[in-house]
Amino acid sequence: MKLFRYVFALTLVCALSGMAKADDFKLGVLDAPPTSIRYTGSPLTVGFGSCGNHTPSTDGCVTIENDTGATITSLLIDIVANRYTIADGGGGCLSTDPGVECAYSLIDNGTVYQFLFTGLDIPTNSEWCDTDTFTLEEQGIDPRHFPDATITSPTPEPASLMLLATGFLLCAGFVYRRRMGADNLGM
Repeated sequence: MKLFRYVFALTLVCALSGMAKADDFKLGVLDAPPTSIRYTGSPLTVGFGSCGNHTPSTDGCVTIENDTGATITSLLIDIVANRYTIADGGGGCLSTDPGVECAYSLIDNGTVYQFLFTGLDIPTNSEWCDTDTFTLEEQGIDPRHFPDATITSPTPEPASLMLLATGFLLCAGFVYRRRMGADNLGM
């Protein structure tokens, strides 16, 4: 978790030194302090605000608490393109933890930026865990002009495996019943 703080500090230094263009924006997922916004797994639309006193005015943040009941390993984030986000055709992913991957694309005829973050490890909200929050950070656009972001979680892998196991059990039940029927007929 300390690594995220160092990456955040490095990102701020780069932004303050003028390495980030003012007309391009980038999006990232960071470790962050507690917040009152709770993410339960249902689509959540959030707005961006200031990241704090010692950050550029073109940086926007929103901090969210994981209240899904499971560890978040991936996030899908949609941002409607507006004249600020699409002015230069810019956009991209902020540098993140080496284990986190980010891919982005324009969808819906170029009207929506879609970001997919994978390799995340955001634990669920619990009485024993104080690291159950994450921050979305954008750089390059004043948060007052940055559009809202809609956050969803792609189906987590354990749920997919349960669905697959249920299908196998159902098939095994059909095979068993078929064999039992054949045995009763004397075949």
